[in-house]
Amino acid sequence: MERREFIKTSAAALASSLLPLNAVGGDGGGPVVWEVKGPQPAAVEALFDALGGLEKIMPADPARAIVLLKPNICLPHSAAMATTTSPELVDGLCGFLESRGVGRIIVADHSLKGHGFERMELVTRARKHPHAKALLYNERRWYRPVQIGGRVLETAELLKLIKKADLLINLPAAKHHSATQVSLATKNLMGLIWNRTAFHTQFDLDQAIGDLALAVRPHLNIVDATRVLLDGGPTGPGRVVEENRLFASTDMVAVDAVVAARYDFGGKSLSPREIAHLQAASENRVGEIDLERIKVEEINS
Repeated sequence: MERREFIKTSAAALASSLLPLNAVGGDGGGPVVWEVKGPQPAAVEALFDALGGLEKIMPADPARAIVLLKPNICLPHSAAMATTTSPELVDGLCGFLESRGVGRIIVADHSLKGHGFERMELVTRARKHPHAKALLYNERRWYRPVQIGGRVLETAELLKLIKKADLLINLPAAKHHSATQVSLATKNLMGLIWNRTAFHTQFDLDQAIGDLALAVRPHLNIVDATRVLLDGGPTGPGRVVEENRLFASTDMVAVDAVVAARYDFGGKSLSPREIAHLQAASENRVGEIDLERIKVEEINS
């Protein structure tokens, strides 16, 4: 691509439009991660009560707002496989947002395949909400080039809708990943770029993910541990445990650190710093990786 064709948007400018508007820290100055126990939709209600309400992270007029939900819809699998975000969470969150007067909700991802998704429970549940749309952005026209300025990732084509959204909520599934050890909030950002192949073939994958986090920082990250895929990820099948939990934070590295340390993904007990893309994001000063500086608050819904 020639330089004159390039849209010169810096990562700092893009990220500034997505930074949590009222980032929440613990008593010691570090971030808070909420661990919410219980089924939907009560868990979503309890989480936003703990946050202080929707207005805490989105002061815009809900009726005119665009809320972008980024689940993991990589493959048209059943919820039982735990390879995708649970339909219960997407349904519960859409219902909560509508009850707060949000006028436009877009559930979006860049899938690994282009067919079979219409029958997914996640998609059908989202589309039953009058103000919600579930869309797969699988064509290049939906993306635009952005300067990242990372250690290995200088540019990337990001979903155009990111810049239009008043609120971006990251909704990854909690699962094992054969290439990155875990797939959580930070890894889930890869569903917002056009060329994922380059991450695997042209760059150090973990550093590229850590660099991407410079440009896209969701207002809220909710790691879906309704079901947790402990191994066989990212596509499964693998061992699945039923947890009925959410882990949430305005800091995606912090919530990933807590979840990664909680479960034995790939049959191993890992510290967050042993997960290379989290370490890369931490070195980019995207978020907190030190568990001693993260406050975990447990909530029963």
